[in-house]
Amino acid sequence: MLKKFMVFFAGMVLLFPTFAVFALNNQRAQLPFRSEISVLSPTVSPETVELGTLRPGEEARGVFLTKKTEAVNPEWFVEAPEGWQTVEEHNLPGLVGEAPASLSVSLRYQKVVTREDKKYASLLLRLETGGRAAAFSREAPLGGLHETLQFNYVGGSQQVFFTAQLTELSPNPVLALDAERIDFGKIKAGETVSQRVHLTNKGKRQLQWKVRVAGASDEPLTARYVSFRRILAEAPTVLSGIPQDGLELSGNWEKEGGYPAGQGEQSFLKYQFTGTGISLFFRASPEGGPLGASLDGQFVNVLDGYAAERERVEIRLAENLPDGPHVLTIAGGAGKVTFEGAGVIGSRIGKGPRGWVSVFPDSGMTTRETDYINISVNTRGLLPGIYGDRLLFSSNGGDADLQFFLEVATDRPARLLEVHRYSAGADSLLTSTPQAETARIQARGYRYVGPAFRLFAPGTPGTTDFYRWFNPATGDHYYSYTPNGGKPLPGYIFEGSIGSIGTSKLTGARELYRWFNRKTKHHFYTTDQSGEGMAKKGFQFDGIAGFVK
Repeated sequence: MLKKFMVFFAGMVLLFPTFAVFALNNQRAQLPFRSEISVLSPTVSPETVELGTLRPGEEARGVFLTKKTEAVNPEWFVEAPEGWQTVEEHNLPGLVGEAPASLSVSLRYQKVVTREDKKYASLLLRLETGGRAAAFSREAPLGGLHETLQFNYVGGSQQVFFTAQLTELSPNPVLALDAERIDFGKIKAGETVSQRVHLTNKGKRQLQWKVRVAGASDEPLTARYVSFRRILAEAPTVLSGIPQDGLELSGNWEKEGGYPAGQGEQSFLKYQFTGTGISLFFRASPEGGPLGASLDGQFVNVLDGYAAERERVEIRLAENLPDGPHVLTIAGGAGKVTFEGAGVIGSRIGKGPRGWVSVFPDSGMTTRETDYINISVNTRGLLPGIYGDRLLFSSNGGDADLQFFLEVATDRPARLLEVHRYSAGADSLLTSTPQAETARIQARGYRYVGPAFRLFAPGTPGTTDFYRWFNPATGDHYYSYTPNGGKPLPGYIFEGSIGSIGTSKLTGARELYRWFNRKTKHHFYTTDQSGEGMAKKGFQFDGIAGFVK
């Protein structure tokens, strides 16, 4: 018997329309009120969500998006597939604004059952929107699954589909971990951090496994993994466009398994990092589409977020960059793509002393159950910096490599240097020692503007010298923490260091943005993202010079 989910739109629809989905049994639910205001009718995309190949114990998720088109009566509802039994049902309220609303489809393959010598997959289907859900179950023959969801509204309807390939377990044992990399984030020296990893057997025969910490003869780590899931967990406001730990999202974003998932051409991901290269980790799927990648404002590559079946993708986007701060920008396409994190190349990755990592249990046997592996890292005695290591799993069902990373933060407050800004025409002189530069300031007719930002004292962990150059011909000052300036500087005279600047985002630090006027050949430095209005004077954003207080 068909179960229906009523979705109705009411209120000030042209501004903030809302919808709620109601479970119905043989008849429509009585709406608490109706609106006489006409609204835009829904269309649903994509037409088909392909959930890929599923084995017992696995789960796949997909999303349908509702969009508004022509004006019709405000009600619509969804019919669940035929042949499914109700397990759980609730009202499903949600919100529809200018961005598409989503109906999430989750299919879990629970186990294989045998009926009259035929094998079937025991399935659990869950439809969810607005944080509430309805669930259904059925037993389906192994092989291809093709199910229909029908969206009905007054004046029309639309059918959409979800598919999956249902298979049995491999006859041989297969080792599977639920994580390939762990990012513990930033912690204080002396603290112990822990995380649990799930180990399962994707085959029928018993799996025998063991794990050890990588030794000196094993391949060293060359890139630090930064988890976007960890950043979202620590700062959920990132989804609202507020940057955190270098990650900034804009457009239509939601959480998918804890990771940021972008939908549509107006979805942008920016990640600020310090290093010599970067890799990107994302999940390709049948819902995915093309992505545009740029680095420091320059186009790099087109990435393919589509795959016939769901798969994790790692792609190296850049290497051999000048060692310093950079900005990676990913522009979304027509599909939906989930981003797991980034691998930053060029960071010095330290390794703790013997015994700093403990793993329990470090061996075992499993057939159908899940083994929980507890990983603990003790940072006692570690100096501030980036650390990482590898755990090597071996078994009669294959091997696996799990990497983990953390940053030990300093607990001592950094000594800071006030940087003052002086100007003469379009030139901007920055100095932390104005008294010592009185003669220079007076000779060139500089006017005092005020304090600009604060640099770190020399020797502060995570910082390096911030150098200054001057071009007498153009009357321009240029600043960089790269000793050679990071680019050719014809006509510029080296004037020395004005303090120390962060090469990564230290606690409480902020970005120092560089702007450049191609016509006058002048540079301008500010902590204001909008450039203090310099765009109106012909200046363009030219990158991040470092991190300051």
